[in-house]
Amino acid sequence: MGGALEATHDDRRSTRAALAWLVALGTLIFALVALVVPARAQVRGTIVGPGATSYPIAVSPLKGADGDRFADIVARDLDLSGFFKVIDRGAYIEHEDPVAADAINFENWKTVGALALVKGTIERASDGVVVEARLFDVVERKQLAGKRYRTGEDLRRIAHRFADEIMLALTGERGPFDSKIAFASRRGGRFKEIWAMSLDGGDLRAVTHEGLIALAPSWSPDSRSLLLTSYRTGNPTLESGGQTDIALLDPSGQLIRWVTRDRALDVSPSWSPDGRSLVFCSDRGGGPQIYTVSADGGEPHRMSYSGNYNTSPSWSPKGDRIAYASRIGRRFQVFVIDAKGGDAKQVTSSPGDNEDPSWSPDGRYLAFSSTRDGSGAIYMSDASGAHQKRLTPAGGDDSNPSWSRWLE
Repeated sequence: MGGALEATHDDRRSTRAALAWLVALGTLIFALVALVVPARAQVRGTIVGPGATSYPIAVSPLKGADGDRFADIVARDLDLSGFFKVIDRGAYIEHEDPVAADAINFENWKTVGALALVKGTIERASDGVVVEARLFDVVERKQLAGKRYRTGEDLRRIAHRFADEIMLALTGERGPFDSKIAFASRRGGRFKEIWAMSLDGGDLRAVTHEGLIALAPSWSPDSRSLLLTSYRTGNPTLESGGQTDIALLDPSGQLIRWVTRDRALDVSPSWSPDGRSLVFCSDRGGGPQIYTVSADGGEPHRMSYSGNYNTSPSWSPKGDRIAYASRIGRRFQVFVIDAKGGDAKQVTSSPGDNEDPSWSPDGRYLAFSSTRDGSGAIYMSDASGAHQKRLTPAGGDDSNPSWSRWLE
């Protein structure tokens, strides 16, 4: 291939695992992961997109044990969304516990600048915890959304689910927070292993303990298991006759059919949400570019024309856009292109390499790896690039993020 696909940057040029078991891999290791109609607001529609507005919201600690923890997780989620300005808890005037609209002093919340308010209760029950969380319109003095949850001890997930409800009530679309992000990291030792976490990072944990190199995690459609690339047998790539192509395999690793058969190097497949097409990277045109192809095979269609090194494509869950990494000068940046073609839009422009984009389940955000602060870490951004936040702590040299679908 004339060296068109270089083996650098944590196997960026290697095959990335694709959802629903489509991969160009040799060794497939499954890591089973135990995973564990509101009224519309008057103000909905003024929140038009992440970074476009900062809608002021107060998240009051819920009454009961762990009420502060619940509020902290919800507040963190709303801050990550880019839609909201979460009012500092130290500015609150009202510290009483009423959770009914007719008992809340909304004037106190208007005084601190809140347009929306979260309140609720947490009660211990014999079989776990009962959480009642409510969202109020401060100006209209009425409840916009309310949910009652009965669960074990998984308070973090309940908080994420209610943050999704807040997004639904105020933007018209469910938020992405009841989900997981898997990624490769060497924070547990010398070699990279697969780790997973919720967006707030409070449940960060290792999924694999290979003691070797594990890369490129990819969630199954039900978000209950992961497919990954392992160097357990030394060679992670499936080849036939000296060629590296895209193959459709069953969950046991048996070949169903070849999707591409070409002398070019075809890698990094990603499914379209309808399961009919794939997007992948190929150097068949002379340098690595982004192509789509029918899952049944056929002639690939080239998508990217700007940039001389484009790789790691990811198809959005709504099917309307494709994200990928493109080399600009000596560094990689994240781009997004319409799935029907057209000009690509640059999402990142920071120092360091920004690579391996993966879409959130609602299609509004991207997770990606970045070395902008030195060592690799996982970041998220809205699809325009206007609102970017770091997700993983330092010390992991993190890469290859994969964002699950909603856990339900």
